[in-house]
Amino acid sequence: MNATLRSLARLGLVAAATGTVLFGTTACSLASVPADSVEQQIVSKLGAQGVSLDNGKADCATDLDATVGASQTCEFHSGGQPVGAVVTVTAVDGDNVSFDITTEPRPVPKALLQDTVGSLVAQNAGVPIDATTCDGDLAPTTGQAVGCRVTSGEDSIDVRATVTEVQGGLVNFDVEQV
Repeated sequence: MNATLRSLARLGLVAAATGTVLFGTTACSLASVPADSVEQQIVSKLGAQGVSLDNGKADCATDLDATVGASQTCEFHSGGQPVGAVVTVTAVDGDNVSFDITTEPRPVPKALLQDTVGSLVAQNAGVPIDATTCDGDLAPTTGQAVGCRVTSGEDSIDVRATVTEVQGGLVNFDVEQV
């Protein structure tokens, strides 16, 4: 193994992200809030909290039922990472529907994990990475870990991506040699 890759393996690499947890908003509807209106509110409120939504959009599969307690989960991506946005109706007053939005962590998909780990190793080692393979998705729970193998030329190292924090629905993790 080359010395640069070996010294990099001793470093704690971090993929960090920030997020938002809870806020309320209002939209108009008779029986439901159109999905596109809910999506716009998610983008607006999360954006105002400093959360960067990839492509500036959120996706809701259906309209939100205008009934107190009704809930649905929409999705957005931040830094390539999928994040749930749970929308729950808190009040209905005529055509005004108030709802809360909370972020919900999702697993970091294997493909995104491989890309992120490979990029972090390449940046910090200053060597090209030919391949990165990970054992699976990284669960959004502090302390959960997934093993990965990073290859540069004929050298390879085994690393572990371990969740250090889940904040605002985003999963932060360290990468270290095993």
